[in-house]
Amino acid sequence: MKDDLFKNNIGIIGAGHIGQALALSLLEKKYPRENIQLSYNGSIFTFSDLYDNNLDELIHNNSDIVKSCSIIILSVPPQNFRQIGEFGLDEDVLVISFMAGISIDTIKRQTGSNNVVRIIPTGPGTIRNYNAIAGVYPENKKANTIFKLLEIDYYVLDNENQMKYMVLAGCLPAVYSVVDAQLDENKEAIGKIAEEFSDFIEISSKAEKLVPKSNKEEFVKEVSTPGGVTEAIINSLSEGKSLYDSLIKGLERNEELS
Repeated sequence: MKDDLFKNNIGIIGAGHIGQALALSLLEKKYPRENIQLSYNGSIFTFSDLYDNNLDELIHNNSDIVKSCSIIILSVPPQNFRQIGEFGLDEDVLVISFMAGISIDTIKRQTGSNNVVRIIPTGPGTIRNYNAIAGVYPENKKANTIFKLLEIDYYVLDNENQMKYMVLAGCLPAVYSVVDAQLDENKEAIGKIAEEFSDFIEISSKAEKLVPKSNKEEFVKEVSTPGGVTEAIINSLSEGKSLYDSLIKGLERNEELS
């Protein structure tokens, strides 16, 4: 199965923290270097990171990726997705979206593919450390092979609506870097969310173990996309709001992005 996967050209559109984490982890897992392509927004800071990680030779433009890749990974900030424009993909090209808040229907309309999978992981550091937790919808054999290769602990969701709770789950390692997960009121907050999504307590417990023991501020900054859901939750906590109210604020921001 892995040998079949390695024959595919993978194009990663969006070479920020998640895009680079995916590329580096794929390379560590012996994915053929010549079969990985990356695009980015032209930022000199992103290019510097790509150069430092020896990924600069993988840079291609979006049109090249669309033409030559049978698997497209979307890891751009969700608020920037529409700016990319139409893709014009064949309908069977596998598109794996790491974007919060952008629905499958929206991705299908913009890319042209009818073969779209969404995944929401716990962050780039956990992808690099092979301990990411994620929600996936819908199930797809080829996508599952990639997730297993990257050792992602993934939950196949019952429906796309549950993705919004996995968006919150993906924020929890950063959130637990700021608040104490063991406080009774914080446990109650997780319990309230679990009334709508039963796996949330189990996922929350796993996410708690992903909190770094040092450099927590740097970690939070790394996983917080400007304008994203994690930033909305952290800002709400900084304003003195409860964890539950802050998680609701995250759900509201996710809805705004969709």
